[in-house]
Amino acid sequence: MAERPYKLVASFFTLSGAGFAEEPRFSFRDRCRAAAAAGFTGIGIHADDLPRIHAAGLDTAGMQTVLADAGLRVVEIEFLGGWALDPNPDELEKTVTRIEAVANAFGGRHVSTGEFRGDALLDLDAAAARLDTLAARLHSRGLQLAVEAFPWSVLAGPDTVRQLLQRARSRNLGQLIDVWHFYNNGGDPDSLTGPIAAVQLNDGPRVHQDFLAHARAARMLPGEGDLDVVGLVRAVLRVGFVGPWCVEVNTPQFRALPVDEAAHCAATAACTVLAAAEAPHR
Repeated sequence: MAERPYKLVASFFTLSGAGFAEEPRFSFRDRCRAAAAAGFTGIGIHADDLPRIHAAGLDTAGMQTVLADAGLRVVEIEFLGGWALDPNPDELEKTVTRIEAVANAFGGRHVSTGEFRGDALLDLDAAAARLDTLAARLHSRGLQLAVEAFPWSVLAGPDTVRQLLQRARSRNLGQLIDVWHFYNNGGDPDSLTGPIAAVQLNDGPRVHQDFLAHARAARMLPGEGDLDVVGLVRAVLRVGFVGPWCVEVNTPQFRALPVDEAAHCAATAACTVLAAAEAPHR
């Protein structure tokens, strides 16, 4: 098992071996084994994956044993959407219930939160009120809501999430700074402010159109693209965030790797940029 100087988290899609909305290619057991061997201390679980893992024959107690044997903890839970615009109450309740099921079984630190839709105008005050309600409900599980801005969605732009959080009152809310989304949303590290609840390390090209397609196929290993990953890490350190550091990578070439190789490459690349940014060791 590799010993890494930083607290690294393998986000769900990094070791799934599959694209978005696709069933993972690798089992939960294999993902955990590979993550631990590569030096990750935590993993992410997608709430939609829990019933698939159970259906494959590994129940909650078995998953808990796998995590304990690997020395891993669940840090990130995916994904809380469907709240920023007028929500479908039944669908939103199903989403929150699935997230609660993961948290009840395994704990967790934060829930990646956002909105995929971009087909309507955003009422920031109404969205902030709904976000407060969700934050209060999930606070009882010890969870933070980490809100990220997708550049194709109603939360697009460098300031929208920050304006949303300024209207909210819950203390367990913050930004999720995903390197690819940050830069392709027009973000500037020099103007970054908190609160920051989570960081996802990756890289990629600068793009100006077809954001959704690029986001799902061009988020590369940190340090392998055109984005200033080190500069953004330095910015989040300046704001006061010191980890844990999630890694979310999802190119077709990366997904095709064996899970052990994918985990090793992701952890090594993350450590390289964190060291370059002089991030404090754990």
